[in-house]
Order: sequence, then C-alpha cells, then structure tokens
Amino acid sequence: MKYLVLLGDGMADYPLESLEGRTPLDVAATPAMDTVAQRGVSAQFSPIPEGYPPGSDVGNLAVFGYNPAEFYTGRAPLEAANQGIEIGPNEVVFRCNLVTLDDGAMANFTAGHISSGEGAELIDALNSALADLPVRFHPGVGYRHLAVVAASRNELGGLLQVKCTPPHDISDQPVAHYLPEGDGAAVLRAIMERSQTVLDGHPVNREREAAGDPPANSAWLWGQGGAPVLPSYAERFGLSGAVISAVDLVKGIGRVAGLEVINVPGATGYLDTDYAGKVEAAIQGLENHDFIYLHVEAPDETAHQGREDLKIQAIEDFDRHVVMPILDYVQRQKEARILVAPDHITAISTRTHAAGPVPFAMCGTGIEANGARRYCEIEADRFGLLFPEGHRLVPFWLTTAVIDADALSGVGV
Repeated sequence: MKYLVLLGDGMADYPLESLEGRTPLDVAATPAMDTVAQRGVSAQFSPIPEGYPPGSDVGNLAVFGYNPAEFYTGRAPLEAANQGIEIGPNEVVFRCNLVTLDDGAMANFTAGHISSGEGAELIDALNSALADLPVRFHPGVGYRHLAVVAASRNELGGLLQVKCTPPHDISDQPVAHYLPEGDGAAVLRAIMERSQTVLDGHPVNREREAAGDPPANSAWLWGQGGAPVLPSYAERFGLSGAVISAVDLVKGIGRVAGLEVINVPGATGYLDTDYAGKVEAAIQGLENHDFIYLHVEAPDETAHQGREDLKIQAIEDFDRHVVMPILDYVQRQKEARILVAPDHITAISTRTHAAGPVPFAMCGTGIEANGARRYCEIEADRFGLLFPEGHRLVPFWLTTAVIDADALSGVGV
C-alpha cells in the first residue's frame, strides 16, 4: 500500500460576509479535491487537542500520528532539527522572525516575504553585532530563522516558560503589549531591542526601502523549546516514508521521526512555490518508501495577509497542481490511498490560527464512499466530527481496515 498525505496548511476557514457566507475553500474551484471526497469519505476532524496552541507544529504532529500531549516541545526545536542544529542541555531555541515594525506596530510579520539570501545577510549581521549576548542566530528560509539562547541551570526553566507571542497573531497591532513576559524575558527583550539598532539602516534594508519593499528592521523571538525526541516511523508504524515541504517545521518533524526529507529547490512556502517539483519528488519518493507527506504552506501565508483572493488562489493552485496529478497517480496504482486535509484553521477575519474542526477527504484502496458531494467545511459538517480529541494512536489515513463512515470513528482507538 502507498499512502499520500497532502496537507494544505491553514486551508480551512470561517464563512465570510464578503463571500456571501461561504468560506474560501467553498468558493474555490477544487475539482480534484471534490473528486477525492466523492470517491471516498469526507468529514471533520480536530487536529488541535484542547488546551494546545492552534499552530502548525501541533497540527502537523497530530496528522503525522504523534500525540502533542506526549511529544510537543515547541515549534523552534523541530525547525532546528531539520537544520541539524544541536541544542545543548543549557540552551533554548527560539523561532526568530525578521519582521517589519512601523511606529511601534507589527506592520509585516514576514518583512514582505524577504528572500532567503537577504535574510541570511541580516542574520550574519546580528551574529557579529550581538556577540556579547548569550545568543547565536541561524539562517533559515525567507523570514523564518532561529536563535539559540544560552542560560544557566537556574535560568533555563524561565526561558522555557517565558510567554512569547507569535508575530502573525498581532498584525497591525502595537507590539509593546506583546513583548516577552516572565522569567527570562529580560534577555529576550534585550536581544530584540538590540537587533533593531543593527538592522535599521543595514544595506539590505536600504535597498529594500529604495525598491518600495518593507525593511526587516527587527528580530522577533517566539515558539521556544528544548531538544525534541520522537519514536521513529519505522518503530511506531512499521513504515518508511518521506516529507516534502518548504518549511523547516514540517521537515523537522520528518527528520526527528526518521523519515527522509526531500528538498525541492524551488519550494518557497508561498504562491510561487514549485508545485510540479514537489509532485515529481513525491512520485519518485514512493519508489523507495511506503508513504509521502507533502505539505503546502501558501494557503496559510495568504490567510495571514487577510487576502481572501490570494487564499482562494492558493487553494486552487494546490488543487490543480498538487492534488490533481497525485490523484491521477493514485488511480493508476493497485493499492494506494490519498488524504487531503489542513492542519488547523487560518481565519481571514482574524489573520491568524484557530482550533476547531476542519474537513478532510480520503479515497483509495479499502475506502468506501460515504456520499460526500464535494470538499469544503460545509459539506464535511454533514458527516459530523470524527476524532474529536485531535489524535488517535494510529493516524486514521493509515488503517488497513476497510473504511466507511461508521468505521472511521473507531479507527486507532
């Protein structure tokens, strides 16, 4: 059996007045995902367990099949794992966004989707200028970077527990009320404040401003944690697999789980990502593996911008350029199964994540149709909420039993 998990990050949403009470997923033209729903089953599931932050770290862990209550250590450690960054026993790793602050407000949490090359130059400047502080920076992709902060044994607990706010939660809001708070906050605030003096006027930012692009004029720290440990997929499920994504977070989950990470050079995490390259890599990967986890970031990024038009475009691109060719592949195989799902809601109305039920669709070997007519939140709601706890011992897409609507609710218990 071959399994393909196609994850449209943040694809789910709430009904919008501007769309006459429909969601972007409902409005978007998605013939491929509709076909998956029609040929198999569609319903709702809750990837975010109660009490956990509705982020891609928690959501993707759950879809992979790892209980966040048991394995979640924070977002940044998973990204560090993909980059091969070792976290010492007295160190805490933080996600470090390069952001644009304007008049004390979070004007752009991606610094206008700054390029990886520009970001690397700025991260290098921070390492040189802040060498006297207990921090080292590591460049990542685009605006997404990491900061490893050293602490004494007495300070370590405070750094792990300090309250940090994701910058995508406070778009256009004054940042003064959202700076780090609690034990360990002082050093984080010092790093962030000092970063502004380094980045302001840096040649990269002068060029960006001259071109009319937002400057990356501050580092923003959040999503901290210690070194993550996951049992391997081979140990847990007896499968080999590979992960394809543009973002370090998802690739990090795969790497810690002992999966192959397939890097696609043109994968950007935005609308301009190389969809064809991802699909080609997925099909080639199945020659050596049992399953592929293919993640697309664009629906989430566009929703954070509050752009319903771009979110609809991202969903349609995902359907046309990823789901359609993968569905064609599945139809040619004797034993194969495809799952389409988001990891959480990313609401246009609030421009950030939310917990709650999201729709999935799944078809292929051993799956009986449950009568779904198309793939969207409204249609999935007709068939109810499955897996309300957000996690089962076995991912529901993995069960080898014949799947119908009634059987699904007991899978993995």
